[in-house]
Amino acid sequence: MNNAQFDIEQVLDLNKWEIVQESLAAATHLAIILVDYRGRPVTKHSQVQPFCQLARSHPELSVHCEKCDSRGGLEAVRSGQPFIYRCHFNIVDMAIPIMIDNRYVGAIMAGEILLEAEQEKLEQVLQLDNQEFVNSFKKEHQKLIDQYPRFSQDDLKKNAVMLAKISEYIVSEAVKKDYLIKAYKQTLRVSKQGKNSNEELLDLEFVQKDIQHSKLQSRLASSNGVYTAKNQLLQPAIDLVFENKESKVALSTLAEITNVSTSHLSRLLKEEFGEPFSKIYGKLKVYWAEQLLETTDWSITEISDALGYVEPSYFIRSFKKITELTPLNYRKTKQKR
Repeated sequence: MNNAQFDIEQVLDLNKWEIVQESLAAATHLAIILVDYRGRPVTKHSQVQPFCQLARSHPELSVHCEKCDSRGGLEAVRSGQPFIYRCHFNIVDMAIPIMIDNRYVGAIMAGEILLEAEQEKLEQVLQLDNQEFVNSFKKEHQKLIDQYPRFSQDDLKKNAVMLAKISEYIVSEAVKKDYLIKAYKQTLRVSKQGKNSNEELLDLEFVQKDIQHSKLQSRLASSNGVYTAKNQLLQPAIDLVFENKESKVALSTLAEITNVSTSHLSRLLKEEFGEPFSKIYGKLKVYWAEQLLETTDWSITEISDALGYVEPSYFIRSFKKITELTPLNYRKTKQKR
């Protein structure tokens, strides 16, 4: 990772995270929100309690809420573990830091609960008892505070550990994403898509798809288009597929010639190729189509028929799904080179 300060938006897909966040909040009965390193919310608040919703929507009180989130997150960073504390309204929250290369980029904030016992032993990160407005607001809405879920300390700690594990997972995925894109950029060839000639527009899903496709192409190209299976039990099945490019060979047929069940064969093929055989089969068809597009002047319809597609339109959709180009544009790109 580089030395710049990362924003939380660079670390994870916030739209996908919010779906996970909603599920976690519903399952744990904790209110959950994601904040950046300044303590400012970057997601919607899941399962927010009515009192906290009132406070966070108030222009003066929301500043104190963000300050509590910021202090809670920084204390979690300092201690190196989830930090459970009381906010300025004496409500229990916790902060689970998200760290990238020892840099604090944000935190999972969870809580809005009361403890069944010994709540006063928790540190209060922001004390505003001397502010009359804060006290009067709390008194006015005391009934809402009384409705907060109550946890035992043990249950709260278990939830904190779970969220910490999720934070670790977020970090590991962010590191893998950053490494993958950097590695891809270092070996980036002329893009198949005009818009991807700008490396800043690279999408992780596109990178992963392109790398997987390139690995298969490389393996086939290095062996003159003949695939030698790592698991020799699979060789008869793979040979049958290669010998029948013009038709679709069913998994049950492959199972018969290898003398194993279809479910067992499916597992072996996934171990061989790293992904379901249905996906690899589609990529093989596209690989063969690419060869025909490059070495013949056959029409798109003729290539579609030669590879056993039901109709040309389905062939075109399948080809574009994997290569990001239509067969015709792929041929034009190759001819230009």
